[in-house]
Amino acid sequence: SNESFPWFGVKTGSVALASDVRLLRVNYEGELGWELYHPLPYQRQLLDAILREGKKHGMRLVGLHALESLRLEKSYRAMYRDMNPEINALESGLERFIRLDKGDFVGREAVLKYKERNDQRRSVTLRIDTDGASTLANEGLYSDGKLVGRITSGGYGYALGHDVALALVSERFSKPGTKLDVAILGEWKVAEVVADSPYDPTSARARM
Repeated sequence: SNESFPWFGVKTGSVALASDVRLLRVNYEGELGWELYHPLPYQRQLLDAILREGKKHGMRLVGLHALESLRLEKSYRAMYRDMNPEINALESGLERFIRLDKGDFVGREAVLKYKERNDQRRSVTLRIDTDGASTLANEGLYSDGKLVGRITSGGYGYALGHDVALALVSERFSKPGTKLDVAILGEWKVAEVVADSPYDPTSARARM
């Protein structure tokens, strides 16, 4: 049950023919779900078994664009798009996972040096109202004609009913309510900074 296997829980068990499967009550879409780590030879058999049982509950396969829409609505960053080795952990929105008071760690000195800079950048979530075309990545963001950031990933948020994008911007343009300009297929649109996780900000669906 969901009560006996809460959000962020980890268990090891058997699924179909596979034993020693590590089950994690987490996912990359912000919905009720799990990740399964298992011996690779069992992957096809596991998938078939899960789909067979899941069909009774309306389960079906979905495509990458659906997953992309869900993770954008939750402001979940993607590796090598919104995060990469060239982007500081503070820029990537990972500051809440960093504990500078817990001793030394790889990268601690770089984080401390970055905090002293006056040209810091921040990862933000944007709401963009468009007429059908969506951002993808690397579109420039402007304020009064000056380049102040770039979009790192974007797409349509079907639950929200409008486009959502993640972006890297100069810190002084990172506050919710800040309005920036972005060109999409040659047309200028307004991109408004909003609080992270605009859909289900308390993660109630993942906690069910």
